Amino acid sequence: MGTFAFDMVNGVLSWSDALFGIYGYEVDEVTPTKDLLLDACHPDDRAQAAAVMSATLASGIGCVNALRIITPSNDVRHIVFVGSGIKDSNGVTVEMSGYVVDVSRTTNTVVAESVQDAVETVVASRGVIEQAKGALMLAFCVDADTAFGVLSWQSQMHNVKLRSLAEQVMLDLHGSDPLDGDLRANVSHLILTAHERVPGVCTQRQAPPPEGGGAWHDVCCG
Repeated sequence: MGTFAFDMVNGVLSWSDALFGIYGYEVDEVTPTKDLLLDACHPDDRAQAAAVMSATLASGIGCVNALRIITPSNDVRHIVFVGSGIKDSNGVTVEMSGYVVDVSRTTNTVVAESVQDAVETVVASRGVIEQAKGALMLAFCVDADTAFGVLSWQSQMHNVKLRSLAEQVMLDLHGSDPLDGDLRANVSHLILTAHERVPGVCTQRQAPPPEGGGAWHDVCCG
């Protein structure tokens, strides 16, 4: 799993080391840009990717998009792109951040093994974090470490305790039918928005510095 952050004010896109690898580059081999992201998309997926990105940048509303990319060595990779915007005090989106999961290794054998591991994880463990990990393993056909990384990223991004986030994810899963439609997209949406439903949590957003100077800072908005 790789993470990214796009500073819309300064037009700077940052990638984690892992994201360079997913797109087929050595770390810092290229300068990440929106155009680079779109150029890497499979031709049949590029228009949809551009539309989803534009909508998220304009509205700040979270997005989940499954698509194919083509690396510089012409390898086709299947990824799931999850992102959300951060707004300033005027309601303007100033940053977009999120993560990318490479699900290219989901051959029939890998899928079968991942599903079995996921089912065993959910059934055998009473820990809610382990159960949430199992749900992600099942939806994305990824290993336990990647699933934990997704949960941890959401927890840190939204300043919500990992256990509280996992409890909300499992509560949402029990209250819905994620198998109705696109499993991957449904589970991604629940993960992406779970922090908004955790009781007693103050959702954070970025506020601009005061007139006298200073730095952008988190404020409570709900």
